[in-house]
Amino acid sequence: MNRIQKHVFSGLLLLAISAFTLFQFLLNYDIKLEILMSQHPVTLYRIEMWFGGKCIGVSPQGRVETMFCNPTDKQYFQFLPDGKLVFGDVRNIYGNSYHHNSNSGKCVKEGALGLELGDCSVALRFHLPPNSSFLYSQPSYPVNKCLSPVNITSEGFIPKLFPINHDPVALTSCDQDASRITLYKEAEFQEDRKYLKLPLPASNPECDFPGCGINPPLPPASLVRTTDRCIVLSNCITVLTKTARRPLLVLRMIDSIRKFEKYRDIPVVVYDDGIGPHSEEIMKKIAEYPNLRYVIGEERDIGISQGRNLGLQLVRTKYFLLLDDDNLFLPSTNLEILVEILDTTDASLVGGRYSNQMDFSALLKFDYMTVKMTNKTLPQLRTHNKKGGCRSANDTIPTFPQCMRCEVTANNFLAKTRDVIEVGGWSKELKAQEHLDLFVRLKAARKKVVYCPSHQVANVKPFYNSAMQVKGYHSLRHGKSKQMRILFSNRWNVVHRYDYEEVL
Repeated sequence: MNRIQKHVFSGLLLLAISAFTLFQFLLNYDIKLEILMSQHPVTLYRIEMWFGGKCIGVSPQGRVETMFCNPTDKQYFQFLPDGKLVFGDVRNIYGNSYHHNSNSGKCVKEGALGLELGDCSVALRFHLPPNSSFLYSQPSYPVNKCLSPVNITSEGFIPKLFPINHDPVALTSCDQDASRITLYKEAEFQEDRKYLKLPLPASNPECDFPGCGINPPLPPASLVRTTDRCIVLSNCITVLTKTARRPLLVLRMIDSIRKFEKYRDIPVVVYDDGIGPHSEEIMKKIAEYPNLRYVIGEERDIGISQGRNLGLQLVRTKYFLLLDDDNLFLPSTNLEILVEILDTTDASLVGGRYSNQMDFSALLKFDYMTVKMTNKTLPQLRTHNKKGGCRSANDTIPTFPQCMRCEVTANNFLAKTRDVIEVGGWSKELKAQEHLDLFVRLKAARKKVVYCPSHQVANVKPFYNSAMQVKGYHSLRHGKSKQMRILFSNRWNVVHRYDYEEVL
């Protein structure tokens, strides 16, 4: 054997030894991982960015990026006992798919342009401390690094507060808002977003994103036979109101109800953001009102949705009347017609209008918008309400010609308690901008809505410096509006909400 042959043989032998060593390492890693996983049940999670509502997913090329939270897409991860983050079901590591060209079963690692998927033997390790909303790298860098959606700049990765679809994800310094996450177990996520899995309508193949399955309109409410009629209003209606430290407004609202003898005994449930009781004088005034259950929460600023949900749990009547704390009853308030419709038809909700505001009745439609500057088409939700959409459509209800089919009404409605509970009540992550979300879910669940413009209440906001107005209320109520609008849009996989003129 000459010198060249000896060098070639030595190189091949060294290569073989290296390959065998690597094989042994990977085999031992998989065996250890399999033993660890046999001792821990598999739990799959969706990672949602708390502030903007986008989910963390993976592109076909294996890049970790932000995207709509879509229950029909595989966007779930598994946390391994050693802190590694696997995309898809970790059990695929031991199945055939691990050896195929698939991202499922691969782990999150660092790449040049952000996080990406790769072999689990070289993956990052993560740590989610108890009661924390931040996913930290482990072990930590000189300073803590968190998983965050990012802009890539000349200075590196910068956390991005409102990511769009396909933005990269990287490890960055932990931003109080942009890096904050919400973990959903996959089963809980599927239940929360189940209405995005409705079949797409064959009648409109151009509408092909998840919300389009909600589009088909329901027929107008129809008459049903029933013996369960409401005779005494106070036995079948509870007023439900969420307030934010505005008890004097609540008492003004109740006074307006009790001016009418026929409504005087209707019970009222109020949920007030905490913390702690009001002044002794105000608490005495509250105690003077019979049939008023005034609950002060243990948390500050839980939001309109969660406050209403907690109040709804206290309702014991088959119907509830939703009012805001600045609403007032009028001579044109007509609960009897609302009760009559719910008693005798298959409607789930009957709404009225505000006497001193625009007509909020609307019909809903998911479709695409075209951006003129880029000619891109983007998914949107449109509400036809600029001229009173339901009155324009004029699909009237049998025996109630003054009332019509609708899909959205104002926050002045009577609803079947059971039906609103069935659709999950109000979405608790929407502390504001919650109104439309409820009506989208009602339509998706095929719950019928009726609009009766002859039933009216007034919406009378207090003066800014009034004793009825709490300091800081405006920022509390409206300070999160932009964030909540974006959260709402991302919940329904749209980028825009638009009011339009034409009748559907």
